[in-house]
Amino acid sequence: MRKLTILLGLSASLAFASQAGAADKVSLKASAKTDGKADAKVDAKADAATVGSDGVRRDPKGIKGISPYMEQIAKGDRSYVARDFDGAISAYREAIKLEPEKALGHYRVGSAQLAKGDQKEAEAAFVNGLRFVGKDGTLRAKLIFALADLRERQKNNDEAIGRWKEYSKNAEDEKEAITYPATATERVSRNEAWKKNVADSEEVKTRIAKRLKEADEAARKSASDPKNK
Repeated sequence: MRKLTILLGLSASLAFASQAGAADKVSLKASAKTDGKADAKVDAKADAATVGSDGVRRDPKGIKGISPYMEQIAKGDRSYVARDFDGAISAYREAIKLEPEKALGHYRVGSAQLAKGDQKEAEAAFVNGLRFVGKDGTLRAKLIFALADLRERQKNNDEAIGRWKEYSKNAEDEKEAITYPATATERVSRNEAWKKNVADSEEVKTRIAKRLKEADEAARKSASDPKNK
C-alpha cells in the first residue's frame, strides 16, 4: 500500500507534465493563426513563456507553461519510477534550490531517500516539508503519513501513535483535503497492540530471568550443603 500511494502521487505529477506538453502544442497552433496585429505583438512581448526545441512551453511563473521548478519535479518523478533514486534526489534538490519554501520538493526528496533506504535523510526532508507546507491540507497529510509510517519502521510506537493522531486531526480540520482517517485509526490500534505485546514479552522475560536466578541460587546452596557431599 505504501508503494502504491507514492507511485500514484508520482503518476499524477507525470500526467501533469504530459498535459502541459500537449497544451503547449495546442498553443503553438493557435499562435500560428494570429494576424500579426500590433496588440498581439505587444501581448507576445509581455508573455514570459517560451517554447523550447522540444516543443514544451516554459513559463517561470508556471502560468502559461511548465515552471522550472515543476520541470525538475517531473524529471525527478521519471527517475523515481525508473528506480534511479540518486537521479531522482538530484532533480528534486535542483527544484528545492529554485523554490526552497515549496513543500512538494522536500516531500519528494524524502520519498526517494526512503526508497533508497536512508531513513535519517528521509525524516529530515519530511520535517522540512512540514515547515513549508502552509495551507495545503492534502500535502500536509502526506507528510504526516510518511513520518508516522517511518516511526513504525523504526519500532518507535509511541511517536508513531502521536503522528497518526496528528494525521487524524489534520483530516478533521481540513475537510477539503484528500485524507484517509480510517487508516490512521487502524494504525493507532495496531501500534497500541504492538506496545502491549512488547510489554507482555518483557514481563515474561523478566519473570523467566528471575526464576532462573532463583534456580541457580538454590543449586549453589545445595552444592555447598555438607549433607550433599
